Amino acid sequence: MEHRSLPLLAAAVILGVPASAQIRPAPMTPIPSFAAVPAVPALFAATPMLAALDTVRALTDSSVFAVFAVPLDEPGVPSGLTPADAPLSPQDFALRAEELFTDGRLAPGQRAQVAWKDVPRLQGALPTDQELYDRMARSPLTNAEREKVTIELFKLGGAKPEEIVVQDIGRGQNNIMVVKKGRTDRVIVLGGHHDKVREGAGVIDNWTGATLVTNLYQSLRGQDTEATIVFISFGREEDGLIGSERYLETLSREQAGKIDAMVNLDTLAVDGTFSWKNNSTRALLDRVKAVAIASKHDLAEAYLDGGDADSSTFRQAGIPAITIFGASQEVIFDIIHSERDTMAAFNLDHYRNAFLLTLELLKSLDREKLGPVGRGRA
Repeated sequence: MEHRSLPLLAAAVILGVPASAQIRPAPMTPIPSFAAVPAVPALFAATPMLAALDTVRALTDSSVFAVFAVPLDEPGVPSGLTPADAPLSPQDFALRAEELFTDGRLAPGQRAQVAWKDVPRLQGALPTDQELYDRMARSPLTNAEREKVTIELFKLGGAKPEEIVVQDIGRGQNNIMVVKKGRTDRVIVLGGHHDKVREGAGVIDNWTGATLVTNLYQSLRGQDTEATIVFISFGREEDGLIGSERYLETLSREQAGKIDAMVNLDTLAVDGTFSWKNNSTRALLDRVKAVAIASKHDLAEAYLDGGDADSSTFRQAGIPAITIFGASQEVIFDIIHSERDTMAAFNLDHYRNAFLLTLELLKSLDREKLGPVGRGRA
């Protein structure tokens, strides 16, 4: 999240000012023992990140680690794909954006490719608590590593190399996204930024949101949906919402008009699950409240002052958007953008609640579009 201090009114949502160390994160539910720990992910606990990635490359098909940049637009899949080591410029990205939302559906009964042979999971299976925790605990310390692990997590969720979009947003950073095609080109965007500030481990702000995006992709990949869902992990949010701005800049007016709703996940799993009252569209605040009541998941509508988030970019473009967060006004700025932003502040129960609530919200938005009422009040 980009924190905005009162004197500077600069930057970033839920990142914070170092303050008192009197934070007592809610107790974390003990993690159940893992019956069979996959061999390849276990390497990451024992070796540095880059060395571990090299090791995994040696153990898996090289194609699994080839990432491609593809345009984000309407029908069709391009015949020529650009490798991730030469990501598309924003201009090329826009020029080639004729093929996003309708192609590439699975045939009836067809299963998506499993990206990691060493992790035999059914497509669409919900991640276990152990998987949720382990993916969080990896929280890379550099933005370059965070991009690599985000790509890896999309693959763990079933994404094929050619389905992974890498969009150059400048300064050596990228947006990472995967599009799940629906029966229509009505679009729901699910986003969360993966970049971090220099201080702290960036666990809460915002590895929580980035991993939830990939976990939700895994959970919905095999589902038949009416809407097309764009799962996007933004870069450079901490620089002033640059990643989400670059994403929208590449879309034509027609393409942007197809986005029915944007759900943003930022700074979760500290002391609750909240919808950001003063940075969200009212129609989406009402929808997520109804979903929480029906699904019996915890949610409170809350004000948050002193920050900004990628939902703002969409709302300013007239697109209904909501930010779901998980650190109240009382504690957030004692954690984010500080050395206290570590796994010690993370609460698995709140993380799981946010995950399941957002899953139900996406299903609700797929079943019943927000429509003009949401766009008119963005």
